[in-house]
Amino acid sequence: MGGLILWIYQYIEFYPLAFPIAAFTGLMLAGFNFPVSEDIVVITGALLCKAGESPLIVTFIAIYLGVLLSDFVSYWIGTLIRKGALNFKFLKNLLPEKRLNKMQHYLGKYGILTFIICRFIPFGVRNTLFMTSGFIKLPFKRFCLYDIIASIINVSTLFFLVYFLSPNDTEVAVIHSKVRIGQIALFIFVASFISIIIFRFIVAIYKKRNKIKEKLHFPITKYGLPQVLVFPLLVLSVMTGLFIFLPKNLWLLSGEIFLFLILLWVIMFFRHPQRKVPMDENALLSPADGTVTDICEIDKPELGGKDGKALRIGIFLSIFNVHINRMPCSVRVESVKYSKGKFKNAMSPESSRVNESNELLLTRLAEPQVKISVKQISGAIARRIVCKAQPAEEFTQGAVFGMIKFGSRTELCLPLNMESYDVIVKTGDKVNAGLSPLVVFKHEKN
Repeated sequence: MGGLILWIYQYIEFYPLAFPIAAFTGLMLAGFNFPVSEDIVVITGALLCKAGESPLIVTFIAIYLGVLLSDFVSYWIGTLIRKGALNFKFLKNLLPEKRLNKMQHYLGKYGILTFIICRFIPFGVRNTLFMTSGFIKLPFKRFCLYDIIASIINVSTLFFLVYFLSPNDTEVAVIHSKVRIGQIALFIFVASFISIIIFRFIVAIYKKRNKIKEKLHFPITKYGLPQVLVFPLLVLSVMTGLFIFLPKNLWLLSGEIFLFLILLWVIMFFRHPQRKVPMDENALLSPADGTVTDICEIDKPELGGKDGKALRIGIFLSIFNVHINRMPCSVRVESVKYSKGKFKNAMSPESSRVNESNELLLTRLAEPQVKISVKQISGAIARRIVCKAQPAEEFTQGAVFGMIKFGSRTELCLPLNMESYDVIVKTGDKVNAGLSPLVVFKHEKN
């Protein structure tokens, strides 16, 4: 690479903005399929910036804009090719509308990952993808979103790897280079992950499904937005501070990886997966994700069961489960009772009696119209119960009504009458809120 700089010095009369302009022009020509290597342009720019012969920020922006606009040109060429190509009967039979729609659907579903992967593959793969996007009529706004994110990841990765890792002398220790590679790889991974999340949010805002305006699904629960917005910023600030002020060694790399895993876990904890509730009013669906820890008989006269007895199904939510609570069936809320308490391990049935909790007394809207209850219980780590349900409100089966933050327990109770229903789960079963049936009534469906 050092020889490349010497070659440039020898044959090019270099001015501060000469290379950024030349790089931008060359990359634009690459969009028209001229034999200009995008990777060589990026590497050359990074080496010149490191040698102090080209302004860093201006060069990087010129290269990035050149790459981006070059991709737009390829997309435009693809749209033009489609207009002419489909006039030929052979190509029209080879690429029927159904197949083109299938390709468009694939890019619509997996486009961001496809673009990021293909951006790192040279030898014409990139331009083929961009021209194909235009050919199959991938919406230009979506193409822009895919390409903007993929380009910034690809260009910044290659540019700054060369800029930081090309040594100025031979005395740089091998271990130091490895640590730098690890740190930069971690940064790239974090940037890619955050970029994909941001992309998914943007797509969720603008996405229209089946040509009908539907309620858009947000992948993070609104109950966790304060933590998701604030906590990652704090962790990233700490990671940046450690990277700047501490010695660059394996201890630093280990610490950065640990902090990143915590960051990833917090974001995943507040995930809100979209679920297609089966809407079977003959069943009581699980109110929470987790593991069934106990199925037992308890005293609960408020449910109106014989002799005041009730059946309780306890579900433990680990710190890795989705913590959103859902209604087991269509119900009317009779009362909501919050109780202060301790924070013992939620795996223990005793936590139901002594821990902080929030209990909803509910009446089924479908037959049989019995009273049931759902109880949210804090665990050893959980410190906040969220419940939006209010007395007299009605909820459909599978509707979200709250969550418990950071490890907890949820219980479903119903009058003890084993002759009128079957319990179809057992201790140790894994269940999902709004999907897994716990109890099925024996009466005929209406």
